[in-house]
Amino acid sequence: MKRPEFSELTLREKIGQTCQMQTAYLMNMDNLEEYLAENPIGNVWHTCNTAMTTVNLADLEIDEPQDSTYYRKWTQRMTKALRIPPLFTLDGPGRAHATDLVNLVSAPLIGAADSEEMAEEYGKYLAINGKALGANSTWSPVVDIPSRFAVSGIMRATSDKPERLVPISLAMVKGGQENGFGMCAKHFPGKDKIEYRDSHFVCPKIGSSFEEWKETQGKVFQDMIDGGVWAIMPGHQGFPAVDDRKVANYYMPTTLSDKILTKLLKEEMGFNGVVVTDAIEMAALKTAYPDKEELFVALLNAGNDIILNVKRLDYIDIIEKAVKDGRVSEERIDDAARRVFEMKVKMGLFDDPEEVVMTEELRNEIREFNKKVAEKALVLQCDTTKQLPLDADKIKNVAIICSTHHAPFFDQLQTMKAEFERRGINVRLQRRLESYPEIEQIAAENDLILYVSYTAVHAPMGGLGLYAEECATYFFALHEGKEKTIGVTFGSPYIYYDYCNNFDTFIHAFSPCDESQIAVVKSLFGEVPFEGTFPYEAPWEED
Repeated sequence: MKRPEFSELTLREKIGQTCQMQTAYLMNMDNLEEYLAENPIGNVWHTCNTAMTTVNLADLEIDEPQDSTYYRKWTQRMTKALRIPPLFTLDGPGRAHATDLVNLVSAPLIGAADSEEMAEEYGKYLAINGKALGANSTWSPVVDIPSRFAVSGIMRATSDKPERLVPISLAMVKGGQENGFGMCAKHFPGKDKIEYRDSHFVCPKIGSSFEEWKETQGKVFQDMIDGGVWAIMPGHQGFPAVDDRKVANYYMPTTLSDKILTKLLKEEMGFNGVVVTDAIEMAALKTAYPDKEELFVALLNAGNDIILNVKRLDYIDIIEKAVKDGRVSEERIDDAARRVFEMKVKMGLFDDPEEVVMTEELRNEIREFNKKVAEKALVLQCDTTKQLPLDADKIKNVAIICSTHHAPFFDQLQTMKAEFERRGINVRLQRRLESYPEIEQIAAENDLILYVSYTAVHAPMGGLGLYAEECATYFFALHEGKEKTIGVTFGSPYIYYDYCNNFDTFIHAFSPCDESQIAVVKSLFGEVPFEGTFPYEAPWEED
């Protein structure tokens, strides 16, 4: 693709670089080429679909999940219709967004493995998986310093220890960007230590002083900037130490604050890359600016270069009018568009990047990488009665009792069940416990009782705890069979502290992926050592 000079771009082409629209709004247009000729959209949130994603197939007008070729061909069609190749960006990039792809391990596994080499490989495989779909960028890594109170950080960031979070995240960025895949550190300016609210519903805030922030979360983002990350995503949280203005009865969200984005991030911290908003449908923004056209203008004027999840096909018309009537300066459009344009040059998008086709060889390579990380990341929290390793000759019947609010996890546990059965062991797999007589029967009939749990961000939406019947399981759990009981969490590590602090043996696996489930079974029989290091603050160490 011949690269135009930036000076040759029309105003509408420049405005198009500030827009990121979902695949669902474009994929099934009969007149796509005609629409793009008048509306040169610069970027796409590449919302491909399988059962592992949250995108509704009906939104894409697809009857059933498709393989990666289906999506890649569509991105090629759209690219061909434009002078400037779009960013096709994935959220949740480790997911298998098409039927022929392999889920990558989650970020906490990389943190628990504590390996920059593995982190760089992770970035490379993000690029491979993404490019097979026609994607060329991702909104990761998450570099918020999470806490057990900030539910949207745990299970997304590799660690809450800056000395581990930064080098591992930079290695991920290196692995992706060296393979022409745009990486994005998020969510600037980070998390508050005790704030637990979620910007999908309300506007949380960072309550620390600027000096404290600068030494902690601010330093993390400065290190990411100095390390060469190409994009940064701000979050919809207030930071009154920098901007104490209020809108709609709460502190100005970062995404609407020129003091935070332009003065702090771009000018003081020297970030010359692309600032891309978090999704603008979240309540923190919609409440502040119910009128979508006013919101677009406010976001651009605050210093955002790309607006994510634009749902208006007339976006370019709206901003063109705003430029002509003086509500947005042409200089601001030029600055935003130039940043996006230069990032695309760095990515090699004008050089006709080589097409990646997912093959069985590549799938096996990714599976082997997952296995390596999963086995390296296991953490043995405790084994006070020295149950491990188990004597394989004495384990004939196993009960796996699952507690989760995310129904697909129970189905995923077929992998763990199959791994036991492969060893000739009978398995009882069930959701929850409901009574003392039930656990008495289970203890009498089984040689091993595994209590496994999974809670994670948006799985489902809300807190990371267990409630109602899922929580009640742990009330009944140790009534019988404590000597043959082991706890495992495949999600939030704080399940141990909150519900299982009285277990004699407990394992952190950090991910529900197949490779982690198999690694846990192997570890029970001493075939895989516990080499992981706990990547988060451990409140039990204070007791």
